[in-house]
Amino acid sequence: MIFLAKLTRDNFETHQKEIVSIEQRSFPSPWSSEAFSAELERPISHLWMAQMNGEAVGYICFWLVAQEIHLMNFAVHPVWRRNGVGRKLMGKALDIGLSAGAQAVSLEVRPSNTGARAFYQELGFTVIGRRPRYYDDTNEDAIIMAVPLTTEPSD
Repeated sequence: MIFLAKLTRDNFETHQKEIVSIEQRSFPSPWSSEAFSAELERPISHLWMAQMNGEAVGYICFWLVAQEIHLMNFAVHPVWRRNGVGRKLMGKALDIGLSAGAQAVSLEVRPSNTGARAFYQELGFTVIGRRPRYYDDTNEDAIIMAVPLTTEPSD
């Protein structure tokens, strides 16, 4: 069973190594532990982790600002992908957004990240733009995707 927990300053230290490990396994230019800690200090930032059997298996970091959710970072441990963890985390973000009156969700994704792009498309996200040379490490563009929120809570 997938259990979701809000990450706070108090419990992040306990799960820091697991979260950073997932991050490093998921991205060519991973966030540092300090980057996650900085998000915990931002009032607009929400950081949630998914656990199975007490082990962190994924996380989502999003901002809730100006009636919009902006997805900042999102990853599932490679071993646990395609097991509903990502959907559960995204559902939590959407539910929080709906409760706060958010009207849309947006994100940036690498064109080369075909798995993530397919996942977002399955959730109803569509391409709305492109940010040239967005990723410093490769000068790769970012694809901007968005989805309007409905009043239906997600799973």
